Amino acid sequence: MVEHGFMLSPKWHASLVNHLVSNGMRGVTVDPEKFREVFRSKYGKVRVYEIVGADKESKAWCADPKNRICDVPGSWFCRGQYPPALQEVLNKAKTFVQLEDFNRKEEDSEYQKLYMENVKREGEERESIYKKQRIDQRTIKSDL
Repeated sequence: MVEHGFMLSPKWHASLVNHLVSNGMRGVTVDPEKFREVFRSKYGKVRVYEIVGADKESKAWCADPKNRICDVPGSWFCRGQYPPALQEVLNKAKTFVQLEDFNRKEEDSEYQKLYMENVKREGEERESIYKKQRIDQRTIKSDL
């Protein structure tokens, strides 16, 4: 799909970020049983969502000042921490690392190989679509 002159991937269309940003536009909707929009700026550039049905214990844990990691006690600048209830999920996560990070000690060549293959494949698909669009445009112009 082309939007604002950019070719967007199917992964983007399926992503949570796309759904939250585009909620109510172009036929995109967010699951109302999971998210509720609580604020939208005048032109829709800023949106704030509430997670519906969040665990009460986790909310209380996050609200407790002793669970905040601040640069100085009582500061307004505090790094975020996730509640213990999410630890099992977070332990399964694979942390994003830039491919060009030469300071890393370990390598993940299999991951990098798969990533680069996907980038190449998506680029080829995008180029194929652009070529087809150019051919279609030439055909339309020649018919005029």
